[in-house]
Amino acid sequence: MSTIKDIAKHAGVSVATVSYVLNNNRYVSPEKKERVLAAIRELNYAPNAAARGLRARESRTIGLIVSDISNPFYPDLAKGCEDEAQKHGYAVHMINTNDQPERMRQAAAQAREGKIDGLIVTSALEADRELLQSLRERGFPLVLAHRRLEGLDADLVESDNFEGGLMAARHMLRMGHRRIAFMSGVAGSPTSKLREEGYRQAMKEAGIDVPPEWTLSGEAKYTASYERMLGYADMPPDERPTAVINMSDVGAMGVLDAAADRGLRVPEDVAVMGFDDLFLAAFRSVRLTTVRIPRYELGRRATELLLERLSEASRDARHVVLPVELIVRGTCGGEQA
Repeated sequence: MSTIKDIAKHAGVSVATVSYVLNNNRYVSPEKKERVLAAIRELNYAPNAAARGLRARESRTIGLIVSDISNPFYPDLAKGCEDEAQKHGYAVHMINTNDQPERMRQAAAQAREGKIDGLIVTSALEADRELLQSLRERGFPLVLAHRRLEGLDADLVESDNFEGGLMAARHMLRMGHRRIAFMSGVAGSPTSKLREEGYRQAMKEAGIDVPPEWTLSGEAKYTASYERMLGYADMPPDERPTAVINMSDVGAMGVLDAAADRGLRVPEDVAVMGFDDLFLAAFRSVRLTTVRIPRYELGRRATELLLERLSEASRDARHVVLPVELIVRGTCGGEQA
């Protein structure tokens, strides 16, 4: 059975152009329109009524999909999204998935039903690829933010995660550490993968082999990171890591508490670093060294791209990479003044 993507390929036009012809809701040049109609006839395409009406009306609402609303990472991103959307007369509907495929399917259903005009997805995992691809094939406006999916034809805004992992490990190396652990995040997260790749590159440059036990998952969460750190703390002193990089500041808090519960001094016995630079990282009682992720700008730029996509659906997908910054505080030593 032919799809709208097949029609676009056969006619040599974009999926969006096919959608315009089917819905008759935007101007398409006579030459392109005829190519699309010819392809429809040749492939015996029968457009689905629901798909035909997908973009027939506007709700002036965009969807923002996050993986865990309890994670302090997301409020700043959501504020950037909301501020930009309001400037253009749009409301934002937030959908929390907890990284559960069923919740992502519910969000896609809202898109198909016309309840939202476009989606910003911050929680994409490989398991979501087919679902998100089906939305793109229908010409539905979609922007990935924070997490990428390689090969998906969609706009993308992300921070420079590889560089973040690289600078985190290099800082630990500059501080004299050689046994440096990296606690990864959610299984299958492209963000976690890129940061770990940066870490591994820095370790390779330093001539250090990374044993499997140095790259356990803390799930970017407090409890899992706490438990992983207890395991490290119970290793013989001449074997345990002297430095731990966690995928998130929330996870790093678990590392700090586990170290304290095992009587380890920070940074003398173990140095600790996180990612994000959440507000709690700067507390005087914490002073967490971290890699700052531009969360507000992630949300703002993703919304900007989505609104552009709503008005210019046929343009090529854009990829925006935002810079990250190393923030040195007390948990690694060498605190900046």
